[in-house]
Amino acid sequence: MQPNPLYKIGVADVRELVGRAPWMQLVSHPAGGPVASPSPVLLAPHDEGGDAEPIVLETHLGRADARLHGLLQPLEDGEPHRMLVIAAGAHGYVSPSWYLGADAGQVPTWNFEQATLTCDVEVLDAQANLETLRRLVEHFEQAYAPEHGVRLDIDDDGNRGMAMGTIGLRLTVTAFDAKSKMSQNKSRATQASVLAHLDASNPPLAERMRLAAQTVAAD
Repeated sequence: MQPNPLYKIGVADVRELVGRAPWMQLVSHPAGGPVASPSPVLLAPHDEGGDAEPIVLETHLGRADARLHGLLQPLEDGEPHRMLVIAAGAHGYVSPSWYLGADAGQVPTWNFEQATLTCDVEVLDAQANLETLRRLVEHFEQAYAPEHGVRLDIDDDGNRGMAMGTIGLRLTVTAFDAKSKMSQNKSRATQASVLAHLDASNPPLAERMRLAAQTVAAD
């Protein structure tokens, strides 16, 4: 993504985005050409959380997808498989009709937050995959069905059989490019106008704009 210091976000912000927007795209470029697969991604238990520590993620793919990504066989040079993992948060169109003052007459734009993560990929063994699946189910059951949520019994033969159709992945982030573009380059009057329109049409994006404005003010 085009660099702009106004929009740059750091490692703590990336971790927060991962926690808030877990449905991600996993992209690789095996010999047969580019492959992209959507999958839920969480911060792994191995993630230590410090700014100086690498971000560590966990997810899974269906075995057929893993095969398309070339993950079922080691690379000949002994290097790890690598993927881009793309996390996208709130986003939406911004009309120039909302611009005021000196900003009037400028072109439309799209406000968004996104992190593109370059990752080394570790393919997990069967037991570690089961543990990853258990954590994924537990996480989303707590989020979406807290009163009647189910648990994945990883000792159940049926569940173990189903899990054989998936491949667990641990992803260690080696580099990232992340930004939160929320009209920080516009005047306060224009930002207020954009917020007023987004409050009506895209409340999640309006909320992220307010947080971005608070961050700029604090800096």
